[in-house]
Amino acid sequence: MTDTGDYSEVSQLRTRCTILESQIQVLEKQNSELKHKLVHIHPDTISSTEKNIAYKEVPNVGKFPVDYTTLGPDDGDFRL
Repeated sequence: MTDTGDYSEVSQLRTRCTILESQIQVLEKQNSELKHKLVHIHPDTISSTEKNIAYKEVPNVGKFPVDYTTLGPDDGDFRL
């Protein structure tokens, strides 16, 4: 009986991962389309700030913008 339970959990996780990957693709496409529209609306503003964005590469995940200006001093506490 535990074999079917394990299989069911693995199957559910795979399904969730597939759904999330699909959602990521849709969001990346939407983001690209929005950036394209913004460049046409505000070409001077967008093109100049786009060059100044620094990215951090996370292995097996992707690139994320690095913006430390929104972070306060880190005291090591995880509470919000």
